[in-house]
Amino acid sequence: MTPRGHSLFPLIVVTLLAGVSVWLDRVTRQETLARVDKTLHEPDATADGVTLRRYDIRGKTQYIVVADNLVHYADDESTELTRPRLDYLNRPEPVRLEADFATVSKDGQIVVLTDNVLVRRAAANGKPESTLHTEEMTVWPDEERMRTDRPVTLTQGRTLVTAEHMDSNNLAGEIHLQGRVRGTLYRNTPTPKP
Repeated sequence: MTPRGHSLFPLIVVTLLAGVSVWLDRVTRQETLARVDKTLHEPDATADGVTLRRYDIRGKTQYIVVADNLVHYADDESTELTRPRLDYLNRPEPVRLEADFATVSKDGQIVVLTDNVLVRRAAANGKPESTLHTEEMTVWPDEERMRTDRPVTLTQGRTLVTAEHMDSNNLAGEIHLQGRVRGTLYRNTPTPKP
């Protein structure tokens, strides 16, 4: 080799090493991106016969979620439940929410129930059972709040009330009905006449 060839040899080797390094970096990045492709809405986990329990700060069961099927998606970290049932147990009259389908946010703070949504409060303290029917309901389980922009039908004994929208805070015992509220109210016990 000529003296000039000796001086170019390290430069050629360094250039080849740099090229191979860039190529390896790109190849490994593509494989990683292919494995974690967030554009595909495909399940990464499924389970049948699911039961989840939420405990309050004293260790008592706050609510239980039961579903026939659970599907989790990696792209948006959402979870879908088939035939979900949510039971609030920490009250004198247990409350159950059920639907055909539900979507749960990635942090579990928001649940959207859809199709045949039914809320049932058990009879207690002389009050008859109460129900609420709608087609879609957004629920904040930890805060025990519910909201729907769909028509609702509420019953308590023979009382029947319908509305176009509803907001509810179960902890405060408040229900706000809006838009064409109609109903027939019956007293549970007759008021004595003077």
